[in-house]
Formats: sequence, C-alpha cells, structure tokens
Amino acid sequence: MQYKIGLVLGRFQPFHRGHRYLIEKALEQCEGVIVGVGSANMSDERNPFSVDERKNTITEALEKQTYFSRIISVVPLDDDPNDDVWLAQLLKKTGEISVVFGNNEWPNGIFERAGIKVVRVPLYKRDIYEGTKIREKLKQKTV
Repeated sequence: MQYKIGLVLGRFQPFHRGHRYLIEKALEQCEGVIVGVGSANMSDERNPFSVDERKNTITEALEKQTYFSRIISVVPLDDDPNDDVWLAQLLKKTGEISVVFGNNEWPNGIFERAGIKVVRVPLYKRDIYEGTKIREKLKQKTV
C-alpha cells in the first residue's frame, strides 16, 4: 500500500455507485479509509438526507463488501465558511490522514494548501451517477 490512511470526502446525497467506486479506488492505495460525510450540518434541497441517514446508507452498502474491515470510520463533517476552521474541525474528527481522494476542487485546494496529498479519481459513469439527477428521480417517485 502506498498510503496508510486515506480520506474519501463527499456529501453522499445520496450514496451511489460512483461513491463506492471512489472508495474502492482509495482502498487500492491505502491500508485504511475514513469516509467523511460532508455538509453534515446542512438541510435543504441539495441536502435532503440527514447525516444519520447518509451514515447508515453508507455503512449498509459497504458492510457487504469484502474490504469493509478496512473502512476505519464514517465521520460526519460540518460545513464552515472559514476554510482554516473547516480543516481544523475535520482533522480533529479524522485524526491524521495521509491522502485525500476526491474531485471537488474547493476542498482539494484546502487540503493541498495544508500540504496534504490529493488524488483526483476520474468520475465513474457521471452521466448515470450524479447526485442531482438521482435526487430528481427519487423526488419524482415520491410525488
């Protein structure tokens, strides 16, 4: 393994196959992975699922995988408008991380400025697995 502990950060609104792909790519390079559930303190149209719902969905989906023992934790992470405060709060909850896997340039920039390695994994079937589209389909089914 190239890295000890990786962080996969996402809102997971909802958790889908693209997210699982990202976690699997992180596990190819890390001994263990922490899953950071971002925007834990947000509830709006873009964030309809509570942090507990997202944590439960992620855990249920991953516990069926052979690599589940290498998932260190699923950690809720609040948003904060101050990048330095956000990073400090994140690191307090996750502990030391070796590398971050993700495609969101805002947090990627924060990590890189702090000297934390970022690996950008290509999006998996983005035309199918994209949170906004999935939320719209779920909304249509409930109406």
